[in-house]
Amino acid sequence: MFVIDDLLLRSIGISVPGLDLIWTLEQIRGYAQRELYNPERIRNQIKETRLLYEFGEMSHEDYLERTEQLMQRLRIAEQLQR
Repeated sequence: MFVIDDLLLRSIGISVPGLDLIWTLEQIRGYAQRELYNPERIRNQIKETRLLYEFGEMSHEDYLERTEQLMQRLRIAEQLQR
């Protein structure tokens, strides 16, 4: 019912922030993207991965794969901040 009310109100141009389902979902999406593409957090994950590898907690193949994934995410994060 809340979704239908939200769509009806939006169709006539009325939007109430905080009670608006789409606004709420956009806020959650924005927060998730900021967390996922936070360059400092990604750099820390790269350091953590390196430490795990150096202490023998991670195989060389896993280390290379994880590092490549994190580096890719870091490149995207840096592009998004421009």
